[in-house]
Amino acid sequence: MSVDTTDAVVIGAGPNGLTAAAFLARKGWDVTVLETADVPGGAIRSEQLTAPGYVHDTFSAFYGLLHSTPVFELLDLGTRVQWARFESPVGALLGPDDGAFIFDEVDRTTEMLAKIDPADGDAWRALCEWWGRVGRHFFAVTLAPIPSARPSLRFARAAGIRGSLETLRMLLGAASGAARDRFRSQEGQMLLASGLSHTDLGVDMPASAPQAVILAMLAQFGNMPVPVGGASALAEGWASAVTDAGGVIRCGERVTRVILDRRRAYGVETASGAVVRARHAVLADTGAPALFRDLVGEDHLPSRFLDGLRRFRYGTGMFKLDVALDGPAPWRAEGAERCGVVHLTGRMTDMARASFEAHHGLLPSRPVLIVGQQSIADPSRAPAGCHTLWVETHVPPHPIGDGASERTFDGWEDAADVFADRMLELLEQHAPGLRARIVGTAVHTPVDLERKDANLVGGDVGGGSNALDMQLVFRPVPGWFRYRTPIRGLYLASASAHPGGGVHGMSGLNAAKRALRDARRPAGMLRTASGARRAPR
Repeated sequence: MSVDTTDAVVIGAGPNGLTAAAFLARKGWDVTVLETADVPGGAIRSEQLTAPGYVHDTFSAFYGLLHSTPVFELLDLGTRVQWARFESPVGALLGPDDGAFIFDEVDRTTEMLAKIDPADGDAWRALCEWWGRVGRHFFAVTLAPIPSARPSLRFARAAGIRGSLETLRMLLGAASGAARDRFRSQEGQMLLASGLSHTDLGVDMPASAPQAVILAMLAQFGNMPVPVGGASALAEGWASAVTDAGGVIRCGERVTRVILDRRRAYGVETASGAVVRARHAVLADTGAPALFRDLVGEDHLPSRFLDGLRRFRYGTGMFKLDVALDGPAPWRAEGAERCGVVHLTGRMTDMARASFEAHHGLLPSRPVLIVGQQSIADPSRAPAGCHTLWVETHVPPHPIGDGASERTFDGWEDAADVFADRMLELLEQHAPGLRARIVGTAVHTPVDLERKDANLVGGDVGGGSNALDMQLVFRPVPGWFRYRTPIRGLYLASASAHPGGGVHGMSGLNAAKRALRDARRPAGMLRTASGARRAPR
């Protein structure tokens, strides 16, 4: 049995794990990252899934959120990776001929919406002005640890009392209400609401408005950049930030146990029997249930914490379809042919119904499709003149029925082909002749996604539900929302911690900063999650 010693062990080389490792390595710590897969990156990967010469992003695909976070600048990801951008990053189609698009310039988006309804052009400009004045500070607050004085003070100064109250109202409201409050046309409403399809929230759910607004504004001001050559280029660039700082990444090493003594983490053990001891901290880029139940063990955790952990829940799963085309998608809607992410939303009631069905175990009768067209901005993804489509939609992790019929299911074995055909039929309605251009497809059910990456439990790409009672001070467990755990020296650094899902690395960065601060404090100055002093154990 080999035994190594380092300052910090990071379990998992996903975006959060790599960010935590790079930050601590730059601070002078010896850091070792242990990753089960044969390559780093977690849910950032690209492969030839359909036909030779076609590169598809296996999991995540668009990185406007990442470009808007401190991690992007901190790790020099703008120079480590070559990026491609879109003339129109985002669009929403209510039907085959009816939609609206965000363009790379505010004036172009405003002019497009004004042609539909003059009031909507003004409404979009007003929303963009709010974002520049107040919204971007609110976004910074959502990324920071809770509470975080400096971002909160900047927001309060920018918003004032009235603006703070309006933002609080939005924070609690539904996306459907926010869209209807701002826009008169259905096209404008769906353009704002479309980003919510990247979460497990329905448009009529409380607290769904902030995520819709944030994602719309990030698309307007940050585009939807894609790594040239595929998502693996980003994974390689992210990993290089670790190794360039002196950190070590060991792939093919599955951690099976966190080594404990008196409720303190001293290292980890792997499936191969190797032991890596940690002088200061173990940071886990893994789902909360897997970390605490499988790697720590419930016997080592207080009952109150376990009660909260039992209420931790994952959201709906993702069903993914990769398509290789021998030409561009023949969209009926003008503008869709140059759009990076086309959302086939239908109307507000369609989005609400699809979410309801997915949350209740039914295959959505009219799924809300997220259609990525990376090859428009990055021709290296496909042979000359050819294109790829990356298509996702929310579904139940384990379907039991069908929203479009009386048919019943017991999982994805019988449901996968039925649902893939439904997705292709909807695509064909919006792009007649598309099926004739298909040269290859690849289907990934929620089961397939989890099999490829154990953190994608039930196909949930967000590390846990986006619902209000699973966010902020409730994530992952009420009272334990600042990355520490009941095990001293063990930190949760995954999407199961605030600020949750998405490729941004902020959970890892925030956890690493917490671990660094704790390591610099005298033992008697350690505090519990609530802030009370406690003596070391």
